[in-house]
Amino acid sequence: MSSKSRSEVLARAREKYRSRGRKGRSLLLDEICALCGYERKYAIKVLGGGRPIAGAGVRKRGGSKARYGKEERKVIQAIWLAAEQPCGKRMKPTIRIWLPHYEKRHGRLEGELRERVLKASAATIDRLLAPVRFRYGKGRGATRPGSLLRSQIPVRTEHWDVAGPGYMEADTVAHCGGSLSGEHCWSVTVSDVHTQWTETRAIANRGREAVRRRIAEIEECLPFAILGFDTDNGGEFLNWHLVDYFQKREKPVAFTRSRAYRKNDNARVEQKNRTHVRELMGYGRLEGEVVADALNDLYAKEWSLFRNFFCPAMKLLRVEVRGSRRRRVYDEAMTPFERLKACKDTDPKKLAGLEKKLAALDPFTLREAIERKLGKIWKLQKAREHRLAA
Repeated sequence: MSSKSRSEVLARAREKYRSRGRKGRSLLLDEICALCGYERKYAIKVLGGGRPIAGAGVRKRGGSKARYGKEERKVIQAIWLAAEQPCGKRMKPTIRIWLPHYEKRHGRLEGELRERVLKASAATIDRLLAPVRFRYGKGRGATRPGSLLRSQIPVRTEHWDVAGPGYMEADTVAHCGGSLSGEHCWSVTVSDVHTQWTETRAIANRGREAVRRRIAEIEECLPFAILGFDTDNGGEFLNWHLVDYFQKREKPVAFTRSRAYRKNDNARVEQKNRTHVRELMGYGRLEGEVVADALNDLYAKEWSLFRNFFCPAMKLLRVEVRGSRRRRVYDEAMTPFERLKACKDTDPKKLAGLEKKLAALDPFTLREAIERKLGKIWKLQKAREHRLAA
């Protein structure tokens, strides 16, 4: 049979296939398989999924009617963009937290629409947001080894498995642009292992005393005491300034370091370097005390409140290995404040103060303040560049 004859036969068969019942379709499939030599599954695709025949109208999409459309996407997208573009699993609890604040600004949603937005699954959220999802690049490492105190600061040989706050991981991020030469700003990130509570501060250079001062500032604003402090092998951490700060107190803090060239030893804070620093500031170059002070003001105020009260995070529970497949199992996404509330040993007075602070916050207002301060930081940086070029 020629290809032209086969096309004509299939065109007539498609018309019959669409109008027949189940038994009629089965008999027609038998005929087509015998005539053309097709496998039965392939014949089903040819007859049921072929191009529309002229004059027969457009073939309708199968399956149930779509439940989510433009209205749901508009609400979810507005929250998603303001909440730092989380994945679907983190976005679902984010919607629950942010929706009341969204309704204050844009009016209360209709009953059915509100219910659909709140009930949307993580997979549905990812599917709705697929057209507008952004991609991020990777930065470059800037850790320089500190060797003077490596024998005095022990290596942490196992991951902390704790059920309460106080065990911190710390790291620094370089705002160096494309070159590490010269002085430039740095961000110091400190993250709690259990609650994921994260604080970030900025410094104009990676001096040891400057790093110690920023860590002291972070400790003052934490709603819990530091019990353990783990870093990489950078010289900004492995020095007597920080050793004395943690060891010369009534209750010394366990100060440890990771293995050299093993980033996964500090995986939690490495991840926070991306979500709390790179996604906010990008990879441009920042220089000078004035710029560092402006960035530090943003970190200590709006950015800390925004990330710790309104941005849920997930924790890796275990990795299941079945043959050649590895499956990561995470817990339910929660904000650091929600995790802190669930801890038994949390100070009730500090918790009450945080509850009061949360009641007065609006994430959309924080987001607007963050954007204004970001604009100011980049204006200061450009003004500095113009002065140096003049």
